[in-house]
Amino acid sequence: MSAEPASPSPTEMMKQIPYVLRRHRYLPGLGKFIAYYAAYLALVIGAVVLPGWPVKAFCVVAASLTIAGLYVLGHDAGHGSLVPGYRLNRWLARLAFLPAYAPLSSWHRAHVLLHHNFLRVRGKDMVWMPWSLEDYHAASIWRRGWYRFLRTLPGLSFYWTLGNWFPYLLFPPGTALGPRLKQFHLDRALVLGFAGVLFGALSLVAHAAEAWPWAEPVGSAGVVLLALVAPYLCWTWLVGLVDLVHHTHPRSICFADSSEWDYYDAAVRSTVHVILPFGLHWLANNILEHNAHHVDPRVPLHNLPEAQGRLEAAYPEDIHVEHLTLGYTLWLFRTCRLYDYERRRWLDYDGTPTSEAMRPTALGAIGRS
Repeated sequence: MSAEPASPSPTEMMKQIPYVLRRHRYLPGLGKFIAYYAAYLALVIGAVVLPGWPVKAFCVVAASLTIAGLYVLGHDAGHGSLVPGYRLNRWLARLAFLPAYAPLSSWHRAHVLLHHNFLRVRGKDMVWMPWSLEDYHAASIWRRGWYRFLRTLPGLSFYWTLGNWFPYLLFPPGTALGPRLKQFHLDRALVLGFAGVLFGALSLVAHAAEAWPWAEPVGSAGVVLLALVAPYLCWTWLVGLVDLVHHTHPRSICFADSSEWDYYDAAVRSTVHVILPFGLHWLANNILEHNAHHVDPRVPLHNLPEAQGRLEAAYPEDIHVEHLTLGYTLWLFRTCRLYDYERRRWLDYDGTPTSEAMRPTALGAIGRS
């Protein structure tokens, strides 16, 4: 397979993003953090005490959106980009991740050390990495069925919960955390403590609401279901979808191992800029301007649109811009099932190619400046 000319180096790519876009300010990050947390608490209280199941259901879904918003803010803080200062960023990240039940230490390993440093590398990156045809044939019929189920609309929540949350965030191997193991145990205890305090506080609110004539409070089981479980499950479906569309595309590249990895191929050619319908991009806190984030995670969320625009102007043929619709998502499920790591193309379950082979850029761009 012939290679394209050598890709731009990391330094060359970062020159497309002015230094001013990397400056961190207190007001945008802190303001959104407070607003999202206030909305989250108001909505879970609403789910517990407001009258009518349609209203409660609305509160649950809306609460899941605030969990998503807080998670994106925590993600920015985890990269040290939400506000100025290392310590403040770390604590904001810890607190923002609590409604998603995500310990910061294990998130740092999974997201920063694995996902960012080995983006689209088989055996390293854990975000929607596809099987090869050989992997599929070697798997049991049950594992094949599970793999196929995850690549359906109902499977998105299971993908996040059982494929990421349990093995990478909640119960990662201790040896993988190294010196962060003690901090991880503290972070996980903080998550469990948050869930316990939230349950206790909402139970007290529900008990007090029994005296309010307009309220329709739920019991303890209802508090668990409507405030602790249902918003979380709705959020896992959302994050499963977002993770899918960020890096899955017929023209995206997956790498068989680290020796093939190229910064430009991963951050630019294999990352997708997804546009939400109806002008709802603000719901995602700009994280869907994802090429800019992977090129330089130091860029704060509020500056990602401008940084993304500059990258798209510089590399218009290699950045994929797609509009998120139901049809687009189903098309991805049909097209991007298995992957031919040698020819760099997507396959159907029977081995039929579903995309053209992607040529690699010339090696040598890794770490070049």
